[in-house]
Amino acid sequence: MEMAVLIIAGLDTGGGAGLKADIETVSALGEHPLPVVSAIPYQNPEEVRGIFSVPPGAIGEQIRAVRDAFEIRAVKIGLLHGGAIDLVAEETEGLIRVLDPVMASSSGFRFLSSEDVRELKEKLIPGSIVTPNVPEAEILTGLKITSVEDIKKAAKILAEEMGAEAAIVKGGHLNLTDILYWNGEIFEFPGEYVEGFTHGTGCAFSSALATFIAKGLKLPEAVERVKRFVEGAIEFSNTGAKAVNPLWELQRDSQRWRAKEELEEAVDRVVKMGGLLNSHVPEVGTNFALATDFGEVFAVKGRIVRYGKTVKPVGPVELNASDHLRRALLKMKEFYPEVRAVINIRYSKELVERAEKLGLKVSFYDRREEPEEVKRAERGTMEWGIERAVEGLGERPDVIYHLGDWGKEPMILVFGRSAEEVIMRVQRLVEL
Repeated sequence: MEMAVLIIAGLDTGGGAGLKADIETVSALGEHPLPVVSAIPYQNPEEVRGIFSVPPGAIGEQIRAVRDAFEIRAVKIGLLHGGAIDLVAEETEGLIRVLDPVMASSSGFRFLSSEDVRELKEKLIPGSIVTPNVPEAEILTGLKITSVEDIKKAAKILAEEMGAEAAIVKGGHLNLTDILYWNGEIFEFPGEYVEGFTHGTGCAFSSALATFIAKGLKLPEAVERVKRFVEGAIEFSNTGAKAVNPLWELQRDSQRWRAKEELEEAVDRVVKMGGLLNSHVPEVGTNFALATDFGEVFAVKGRIVRYGKTVKPVGPVELNASDHLRRALLKMKEFYPEVRAVINIRYSKELVERAEKLGLKVSFYDRREEPEEVKRAERGTMEWGIERAVEGLGERPDVIYHLGDWGKEPMILVFGRSAEEVIMRVQRLVEL
């Protein structure tokens, strides 16, 4: 029988949480999801307008159908209420259960009645690994939670007094520290604030935990990996659904592969320009950088240098191979996210004039005006310069140059929306 992770949850019509987030999470982490629909909230990213509860009998038939055909390593249980709570408790008896006690939406819509909460506490929490956030833990335990110590008390109550196999109380509403209480021990998992949408975090957390447990990880290791996974899902949110993005790792790796391949092809074209480019390579060398949507930048290790009458790369294309161009490109992307590539070439007045004649948008910054605090910071020069050039032009620059400073070589940066666009611009500049 094929191994799988069973998911019993609601279907978020807004595509941000519930089964959609669960399916993506389990799939992204390399396991097969078995989705069972327990409810259908009528919702969008802004609000929940109502809910249809799938009849308990239909939920039971779904569960039995997949249990007969798959070896279920773990089950994630999300939104349930009414008679479905008792039924799911019976149908999942003997399975490793991860329970996400969904009680209300982030917009304030109440999914569970007080009777539903009582059923949850009596029927499903015992024997389950339960993953409430702070407001949910307060409802389940009756505690007012205002500190990490309170979180620890709540986790202990859930396990020792209410019969949970383990309790992970998530501190995102408090100080980003998650607490695991398991086998009489407390484990702390500090977090970092990450900018992004948080709709669907509870779903992604619990389904990721069920997946790592299905893979055989012990709870403390599983929780640590889940926390890092969810932080990434928030940082690289799905802006359309205004929700977490469980596919972020797959998308990041895909973009890495494509960016590396794109830049390697572009560097080959730079080499073929040979003698045309040779005299435009600065003393410090030329580099070519390409960014992904995940803020990662590929460049040539060791730069591109003059080689006789031609040019050659010193090393291969690698991630973060050029600190200077990486910082320049990422700063430019803050203003214009569509800009993905940049190359540096030797400054000359003729090249700047050619760029303007070709209709390229040219801007400039004076390194002699760089504030002392920026100079002392060492790594702030590129960011300061790009910001000055962008603000000075008032629109997206294609070319930015500076005339150097004491011990600093003058330079031209040619930007583009792709490595291909940068190559075309440089080629037109040097061929003239």
